[in-house]
Amino acid sequence: MFSNKLLAIFISLFLTHQAWSNTMHSVQIDLKKKSDRDKVANIIHLDQIIGDKGYAVVNEHDLMQLKKVFPAKILNIKKLDFTQGETIQTENFEFPKGDEAFHTYQEVVDTLNEYERKYPNLATVFEFGKSVEGRSIPAIKITGVKKVNKDQFIPAILFTGSHHAREHLSTEIPMLLIKHILDNYSSTPEIKKLIDSREIYFVPMLNTDGAMYDIAGRKYKMWRKNRTKNDSRTYGVDLNRNYSFGWGTGGSSRSPNSDVYMGPKPFSEPETQAVKKFVEDNANIRVLLSFHTFSELILYPWGGKNTGIGGEDQRVFEKMAQTMSGWNKYKPMQASGLYIASGDTCDWAYGEHGIYCFTFELSPKSMWSGGFYPGAKIIDKVFRANVKPALYLIDKAADPKGVLRQ
Repeated sequence: MFSNKLLAIFISLFLTHQAWSNTMHSVQIDLKKKSDRDKVANIIHLDQIIGDKGYAVVNEHDLMQLKKVFPAKILNIKKLDFTQGETIQTENFEFPKGDEAFHTYQEVVDTLNEYERKYPNLATVFEFGKSVEGRSIPAIKITGVKKVNKDQFIPAILFTGSHHAREHLSTEIPMLLIKHILDNYSSTPEIKKLIDSREIYFVPMLNTDGAMYDIAGRKYKMWRKNRTKNDSRTYGVDLNRNYSFGWGTGGSSRSPNSDVYMGPKPFSEPETQAVKKFVEDNANIRVLLSFHTFSELILYPWGGKNTGIGGEDQRVFEKMAQTMSGWNKYKPMQASGLYIASGDTCDWAYGEHGIYCFTFELSPKSMWSGGFYPGAKIIDKVFRANVKPALYLIDKAADPKGVLRQ
């Protein structure tokens, strides 16, 4: 039997290990070949690629895997001032000082409800689904269409934000888009025409639990996944590796410790199940835009294959991405051009449902100019850069292939 002293030492070592195992690190990796990027993406998410070098923020488990599998490719490691714990003993879900302009979960809910009250003929708030921890995932439908009959076809578009918890800017842009199109409905003919002929859906914060965990106690934690309790006493599934199309075929991990953990099976998570059900229940959705951060990229399928889609649809994706790039100055490219990542939203949306799906990796351009936490000062600038692309996609939801005739 342990003495009290030995027990105290054991507990101390256990707690030290827990903190150590959740420490975050910035790594620089030598990636001279595309095949190198694809292999590394099986272990970590590459946050940025510049030339023949990759950069990422990784947890202790993923760093150990990198050291084990690719020891010769790691060029630099820097311990960061971010620690991911397993439990949170606070209900203080507020952003750190200076970043209060970002929306908390409750502020998203309250703001959407206020829009519904202010614009009752245009806006309808509804529950998109439930999170792992039981939060109602808030969503809003905006339309001026008055259906004559239930079979009337109305083109629709879906905007999603915050698949990944630490990407808080990806909630702010859809929130500002909602405000913009509602506030300008009466004064801007272009916007009125769109709202009066479309169904526009917004889910600004899909990963509600993860997003709030990342700011709990007013401290950022670099948390990426949702908050599923895994069998191995770890937490979280990468929601953008949990979709069924191409699931588990590369660019994701089977380890629950990993930040790119794909989950035990496709659509294992209530958040991705909610997306699946909503898309299946709304067959009129022609376009989907998933907001992420960072790197200033416009990505389109495939993400899980190095081959292109081919044919007419390939040209549609390229034309739309190039057009939008002219406004926000982001780089347009096939998603797998960065590295293979399977089980993502857009491969599933297009591969299973024929939806023209884009991923916007929003500003900043690099981790050195803010990365996942660029500060509130960037919000308005990023919104202004993406208003025209968003309105363009709403417009083209009626006939995406029509861009080839222009």
